[in-house]
Amino acid sequence: MLARVVTDLDSLEQFAPRWDALAVTCRRPRSAPAFTLAWYRHALPPNGRIRAVVVTDENDVVGTAPFYVVRTKFGFYQYNLAVPLLFGLEPLFAPDRVEEIAAAVGLALAHADPVPDMVFLDSLPQGSSWPALIGDGWPRPRPELVSPHSFPWSHVHLDDGGFEGWFQGRSAKFRQHFRYDYRRVQAAGFEHKISVDARDISGRLPDFRRLYEARRASRDGAGPAFDDRFEAVVAESADRLSGTGRLRLATIEKPGEVIAADLIVSAGGHSSLWYTGFDDAWAHLSPNSVCTVLSIQHAAQVGDTVYDLGSGAYAYKARLTGDAPTFESSLLVRRGLHPFHTPAQLLPFGARQSVGRALGRFKQLSKSVVGKGVASSPPA
Repeated sequence: MLARVVTDLDSLEQFAPRWDALAVTCRRPRSAPAFTLAWYRHALPPNGRIRAVVVTDENDVVGTAPFYVVRTKFGFYQYNLAVPLLFGLEPLFAPDRVEEIAAAVGLALAHADPVPDMVFLDSLPQGSSWPALIGDGWPRPRPELVSPHSFPWSHVHLDDGGFEGWFQGRSAKFRQHFRYDYRRVQAAGFEHKISVDARDISGRLPDFRRLYEARRASRDGAGPAFDDRFEAVVAESADRLSGTGRLRLATIEKPGEVIAADLIVSAGGHSSLWYTGFDDAWAHLSPNSVCTVLSIQHAAQVGDTVYDLGSGAYAYKARLTGDAPTFESSLLVRRGLHPFHTPAQLLPFGARQSVGRALGRFKQLSKSVVGKGVASSPPA
């Protein structure tokens, strides 16, 4: 088994097919290489550098942890998981070899250039052993594990009765409202459409961008901007996954007008709602709610057994499911950097090593000089 830190896109591309197969096996749609490679190409921060850990066993990719490294204003090297706009990219480890692969990732990070001062792991199930196992792979002194933030992640389960089983499990009021809203949407000439072809998705991206930005504005700008870089990431991802159903754009539309849209990623029977938006001028028809319910129905029709609604606690998610397990972000921090104990810890890792060696030599010299002085002093 070999763990390597890949620093350029061309080298990383060669692992994409086997990396994607691992994402399907692990049922982690947000961790597919299509999104990571597109983000590295179009949205990597100007001061960011690719640091993707790939673990192989002969011809198989058995683990991936795609990071990028930035230097903070304090001079620390911080490794973050790629594609932050996905909110949920997880490292991928072959299920039967998690401990071995996680340790290999930790060892690779410990020897990366630059050496990480901090490693940020976002959106892992609460209690996940991966951060600790990655830390265990580092040579001593091992990093400190900090878990600063937790949040709910709602899941709709379709493996017991499919869509009808789930729908009948909702309240009578919910079912009544959905049927009423759906009839009104249809009466206004709109239909629910699922686009999986790259050309169809790309043609609707300007509408989706408009709807998403309107929703973001209503939340006082919360969430990443759907700018040109974001659109380029989605367009390239759609091209890579065209026709597979792994990237879907669900819309409520009629010729010349789109009033609601959901962007959905999928792998291994698990679909995940990435972003959503709707036209507030049509809010009286609840097109966003209709679109989401019909997207769940489509997921069940294509054989998905889980449809997650992403992170965060929102009222509409509570109406769709009562299952919202806790996820958390974790931080691996080198050499007691959290919290800061001394100004010396603001130095880069290499400088701290040099200072430490110099202080060690000074300490030994001081002991030697004091020892000689004590031996030569006359008794009182």
